[in-house]
Parts: sequence; C-alpha cells; structure tokens
Amino acid sequence: MLLNHLPITFSAQRFAGFRIPYQSSDHLRTLRQRLVRTHFVLRVGDDILLFPYEPDAKTEGQAAEFDTTSDHSVANALARQALLRSFFARSRSISGVRPVKIVRETSNLLLGKGADTFAVFPEYSFDVRPLAPQEGAFVNGVLVNFGARLLIKPTVAELLDRGLDPVGLYVVGENDVDDPYILPMFNRRLVGRIERIEGDEAVLADARQERIALGKAHIEPSRLNFERVGRKLLGSAYEAFQRQMLPRLHEVSAADKQLARLQQIVGTFKDLQGELPCCVGLSVSLDGHLTEVHQGIGVGLSRKLHTPQCSLRPGGSITVPWPVDPKLDANGPFDADSFEHKQPRVAVLFPVDQKGHVQRFAAQLRDGVPSNGGNTPMQQGMVRKYRLQSLDFEFVEVETRGGKAQAYRQAALAAAQRKVDVALVVITDEDRLLLGAQSPYFTAKAVLMSQGVPVQAVRLSTILQNNVAYSLNNLALGLYAKLGGIPWTLSVQQRLVHEIVVGIGSARIGFDRLSERERLVGITTVFSGDGNYLLGNATTEAASDQYQTALLNSLRASLDELKRRFGWRAGDKLRIIFHQAFKRYKDTEAQAVENLITELTDFEVEYAFVQVSGDHDWKLFDASAQGAVYRQSRKGIAVPERGQIVPLGPRAALVTLTGPQQLKTDLQGCPSPMLVSVHPNSTFSSLDYIAKQVFDLTFMSWRTFMPSTHPVSIAYPNLVVDLLGNLRQIPNFNPDILITKLKESRWFL
Repeated sequence: MLLNHLPITFSAQRFAGFRIPYQSSDHLRTLRQRLVRTHFVLRVGDDILLFPYEPDAKTEGQAAEFDTTSDHSVANALARQALLRSFFARSRSISGVRPVKIVRETSNLLLGKGADTFAVFPEYSFDVRPLAPQEGAFVNGVLVNFGARLLIKPTVAELLDRGLDPVGLYVVGENDVDDPYILPMFNRRLVGRIERIEGDEAVLADARQERIALGKAHIEPSRLNFERVGRKLLGSAYEAFQRQMLPRLHEVSAADKQLARLQQIVGTFKDLQGELPCCVGLSVSLDGHLTEVHQGIGVGLSRKLHTPQCSLRPGGSITVPWPVDPKLDANGPFDADSFEHKQPRVAVLFPVDQKGHVQRFAAQLRDGVPSNGGNTPMQQGMVRKYRLQSLDFEFVEVETRGGKAQAYRQAALAAAQRKVDVALVVITDEDRLLLGAQSPYFTAKAVLMSQGVPVQAVRLSTILQNNVAYSLNNLALGLYAKLGGIPWTLSVQQRLVHEIVVGIGSARIGFDRLSERERLVGITTVFSGDGNYLLGNATTEAASDQYQTALLNSLRASLDELKRRFGWRAGDKLRIIFHQAFKRYKDTEAQAVENLITELTDFEVEYAFVQVSGDHDWKLFDASAQGAVYRQSRKGIAVPERGQIVPLGPRAALVTLTGPQQLKTDLQGCPSPMLVSVHPNSTFSSLDYIAKQVFDLTFMSWRTFMPSTHPVSIAYPNLVVDLLGNLRQIPNFNPDILITKLKESRWFL
C-alpha cells in the first residue's frame, strides 16, 4: 500500500533565524505585509520568528539557531513556504497558502449549459507533515491531495438580473488581507447572509460588515448553493447538469485517479524537482517516491484488525462471530431473558390513502416475509426474532389536506393518548427533505418524544418496494433498541478495571455562522467496554464561554449515575476513554475532562482523550485492489480493505473504516481513513488498544446489521446533534425529556 506522502530531505540539520517578541495580531499582520518579499514570518508561542530569503536582507531581532528535528514544526512551515514560492515563481494559480493549493483555473470540469455560471476546477493541495517519530527522528514529507474547487462565477448583481432571489444565502467578498500569492478570485472570505436588497447593495445579517455592493459579492461556493442557484437558473435542465457533474468530479476524487496523479507528480512535476530554497542556509528536496506501507506491526506499517466476536447472552455464554444477524435469528437478542417490553404497543401514523399498504407492511414486520426459497432476512418476523410475546399496532390515520405538519401533529397527539411504547411515522420522500417546523416527521417526533415515546420514520417508498425484507430487518433492529433492548454486545475478556467509553459532541443553537453570540449544547453518550449503550445526556444551552462548565456538569451527572447503577466502590480502578470528532472546541472538551478526573479521588482513574476524525489530509491507497462489483461497473478501485491500521507515531494511527464494499456507488470519491489520535495529557495511551476499540465500536450500531463507517461513540452524538437542530425549531419542544424519560433510550437511531 501507499500513502499520499512524499518524503523530503533538508539540506542541513541546523539553520538560523531571528526572534522578536509577539505583541499583537496587528503587529504580526503588519510584519507579514512589509516583509512578504524578503522574509518568512512565523509566530511560535510568544515569539515571532523571521527567516530571510537572501543573505544581505536586513533583519531585526535576536539571532537564534534551530534544528530540523527538535524544531520540526518550524522546519516544516519553512518547507511549506518553499513550495508556495516555487509555485508562485512558475506562475501557478494559487488558491490557498495553508495548506498550499494550486488550481488549473483554465480547466473547468463542467461543460455545456451551466458552465458559464458554475466552475469546478481540479485543485492540488500540498502540506508538510511528519510521518512519525522513529527513534528520535522525524520522517518529514509532503502530503499531496487532489480535490475540486467550486466557484459560482457571476456576481450577485449579475445573478439578480437573471432572476435569482439571493435573500437568505451567504455571500463571500474580497478578503481584507491582500495576499500577493493567491489568485484574487480565490482570495475571498465569508462576509454574511443576505437579509434584503437595497438598491445596489445587500444588507447583511450574521455578518462581518453591514452591507456589501452587489457587484462585489459572490454566492458562497458550495454543493448546496450549486443546487439552489442551479435549479433557479437552469430549471428542468439542472438534472442533466447534475448528472454530468458527478462523473467529472469523480475524475479528480476517485482513489485510482488520485493515485495515478500522485505517481505522475513524482515523475514529471518540475515544481517539485531539485532543491527548493527555504531561507538562508536551508533548502528542501523531495526524495522522488511515495511512502510505501508494508505489512507488519509498528510505525508506518500496516496490519489487518480482527473482526470482533459478539455476545448474545450476559456473561458471554453465547459468543458468535460476525455477521451477527443469522446468529440472532437462532438465539434471540442479548437480553432475551430480561427484556421488559415483551408486548410492545406501536403507534403507526400514516397518510389515510395508504392504509392498505401500511397495514400489510405492519403485518410483515410482526410476522415476517416468506423466503420463496431464498436466504433472505426477516423470515421469522420481529416477534419471534426478538423473543417477544406480541407486537400490537395502533393505526392513526393522517388527513393531510389542511397542511401536513399540523395534520401530523394532531395525529401524534392522538397517538400519545393511546399509551404506546414506540411510534412509526410514515412519510414521503418529499417530506424527508423538509426541516424544522415545516417537517411532518419532526413535528410528530417532537410531540411523541415529549411524552417519552421514541419515534422511527418510515418512507412510503420503503413500504412500496418489491424486496422489503432487508428494510424490515433493519427497522425491527432499530425499534428493539428504541424500546430499550440490547440486540448484542461485543465479546470482551474480563478486565481488572471498570471501563467506559464516553462520546462527546456539541450542537450549535441556531444557524448563524459568524455571530459571536453563539450558544452550544454538549452531547454525551456513554458506553460500557463491551460497546453497550448505557445512557445519554445533554447540557443546557450555554454561551461559548460557559460551555466548559456546562459540559463538566453533564459529565459529572453521567458518572454519578453510573456509580449508583454499578455500585462502584472506593479504591476501584476506573478507565474512561473519551471520544470526540471535531476540532473547534477541542481544548474546551479536554479541559472539562481533566477537571472531572481531578474530582474522582475515590477511585484509581486512568483516562484517554481521543480524537476520531475523518477531517484530515492523509490518504491510503492499495494499488493492487480491484474494488467491488457495482452493477455493470466496479467501485473502490485502489481503495484498501476495511480494517487496516497504520500507526503514524506513538499517539496517532490511520484506521480504514470504509473499504470498497462500504462505498455506495462507483462514483464515490476516495474515502479517508479515520485518524485516531490520543491527547498527550492522557494517562492511558495504548494506541493499538484504543484504535482497535474504535474499530470494534463500528460493529455496535443498532441502526443496521452492517458495520458502520464511524464508531458508535462518534455516530450517536452526531445523530443527536442533527436531530436536536430540527427538534428545537418545533414550538414547545422540551429538550429536558432527553435527560429524563429518554435518557436510556436510543431514541435517535
């Protein structure tokens, strides 16, 4: 296998520069603007470092010496600047500086109608990263990525003349920092959301400035805005435009296409050949080959993780290999003997004109689907599969002529009066696209959840499909979990410590993106070491400066509940592994965790703070992988199989959670491996153990019998965040229900 990593070599071990005290951001900006042609200016902590490009350049500050190993972050920043200057000297079109990005702005991937409005340019991204510390030395290299740079060409004024109503859309304008390297068409920043048009100006809300001239504003380039603008300007022709856009995007995003471009760059890209000057006395050169990943255990090597065993009874008396579905048919769920809701009552809300189809679907859910000789799932039905005594339905018809959301609200109120345990809400594909108070699904869900009733959406197209067995199988699984059932757990060996995994997420309240009055809700989900969901919690709304305290209180309440439930005693050994997937509030979360640990004086506590993220620049390729069959084509060519682990150092590893089989279509781009990194302040830092646990937790999602592309410790908080954003728009929805009646329910599945 190969990484998208081109090793580099510095011309010297030590290099010189100058150091002056950092005063303010304005001071730093002024220095960079004044010295842009003669020096590289870098802030490091309380210092500003200056590195002259020429020996005779006059430089202020105190002379200092640096080392490419001990000061590797400084050396890598200089190497990145060397790339930038090399591209600039060769008149490349630069679209970003950190990482360095170049585009081929003369090669619009879009053709025909729409190409005058929209552009998709191939974009190369270069960043300098160490592969890993190896016996005290770093293997530095350039990470190369390929992507697509989107652009909406006309100004807002031009789009207005063509009939577009831009109110509600975010716009970008000229950056207030004139960067001589970046092409002006890409040197733009988000300025705000258009609230109204007054003459030749747009009045902005959630903005960096109050107004912007229509002739100097552009709609923010995003896939969603491509669709909004495209459907308005192209009308019925937009579908054809979109169909030709997807394969063109695939040309730069597919794994085999990216690997071919990488190998081409290594051999022919003159910008990266020879020595590139960094500063006086230091240059860098690329070694001319991609980093190979061989089989083995250790940094920069790859091995396949074993698929976990699953337990279908407490104590592991029935332990089965994956896949677990046929074993569950034969043995029943994990808690078959202790599950309390053996006769659940299910409300079914559905459009009145679909009664016959819905009743047949409900009967199939309860009693099963005939196999017709095939090995299809759900032949037993939910009652027999999950060892229930009965499954009773309360059908509630929805008359939608007077407004769908209100009609579903009335139906939900009626269903709540019938003392049901869970509800199915049947909606159309069009209903699924509606959000907030306009959504029949979220309106009904808010009403029923307020009574402690979890809700499952079912699309009408699912009910009407010919082969309904697989959908019914996943639906029954989700319903059983929402009723509080435990379908299966991971089979784990006995431990000497109490181990829990805490997934941390956060939701922004409202849709403003630039406002300083941001309010947050912290989301925590807690799992036992065998992957069993224990409970969830949500903080109250908090301003960003009070969020850490709110999160600490939430974590404290969760641990108090676990202490009570499991009878932890003074002196017990406790291991808490925290997972989070975002970057913006990382320091806040880490500090809240450290504050919590200091309070647990009755226990011997070790903890790990782990970031699990797909938002990074590392890619992994398998040049020999032929992919998987997809219709008349193949998908995932050059994509490594699921379950590969490649340590990047003592605290970070890549884990592949999306292989060829997990890709949805043959036009899906190259999947990123998951980057699992352990915070340096963690007292438990066994990277291999932590990475394997992340992998194992992808087999614990009870939404489907297929392994997930994210561990449940990350997937569950993300599901809660997405649902909360819509539920909080429903009038009178009380989020406190999430930490009372629904605390132990998987209501979000």
